[in-house]
Amino acid sequence: MSCPQCFSGHVNPGAPTGRWDTVYGLRTYVAEPSGGKSAKAIIVIIPDAFGVDFVNNQILADHYASAADYLVYLPDFMNGRAAPVRTMINMAHLWDETGSWLSKPYYLLATMLDFVPFLIRNRFGHKDAALPVGIAGFCWGGLHAVKLTHNTAETKTAGGRALADAFFTAHPSWVDVAQDIGNVARPLSIAIGDDDSVMGMKQVRQAESILEGKDVDTSVVVYPGAKHGFSIRASRAEPDSKETRQAEEAEEQAISWFKKQFDAIA
Repeated sequence: MSCPQCFSGHVNPGAPTGRWDTVYGLRTYVAEPSGGKSAKAIIVIIPDAFGVDFVNNQILADHYASAADYLVYLPDFMNGRAAPVRTMINMAHLWDETGSWLSKPYYLLATMLDFVPFLIRNRFGHKDAALPVGIAGFCWGGLHAVKLTHNTAETKTAGGRALADAFFTAHPSWVDVAQDIGNVARPLSIAIGDDDSVMGMKQVRQAESILEGKDVDTSVVVYPGAKHGFSIRASRAEPDSKETRQAEEAEEQAISWFKKQFDAIA
């Protein structure tokens, strides 16, 4: 399935402030609370197709960490196979070259089902065992965030605990509404534009209807005029622009959602 908006957008100015680590054999960008503060929760970001080295994704991790005192992990689930950022500049070249590339990263879910419990329940089993956990997925990673809300053996630890306590996704790609949204069983918040070329408003309304009938906390926020990828790749060249404002609002949506869910289990 083609998805030009999945590979378009802007590289935003700014310098990441996090650090690099290796977790479960994967290069991982780590953003920590500022000023040596103790973390209030752990957030794992499943990025868009541009992956862990895309500066926008790193800066988003920094924002989550600084705004809410979260310990944020942005792992290279794609194992070095993320789309090169230059493809945002030359879409024609992308479609010439990525027929073979595009099929490679979709082992992510299997990798993550090993990585997440290792990261959350083993690596932090002693010092951070009581911290709540959130997962945020975007575009390419958004579908996987949704799938992790399902109540299956694969989305639980060996002890039967859910891999995470709360989930957020912005403009997820290739969602099968009946299957993927229909099986949501854990708290999920969705940010989506009404001009999204991948998940159209008919699908969004279907998703809303399904989620409203569930006994788990969910929310869907629709951003007028926003396109696919707006929360990560919208231009922020003009601080007062609608694009910048909506990207910031989606950040706040995620942070507020996680806080609400984490406060409920504190």
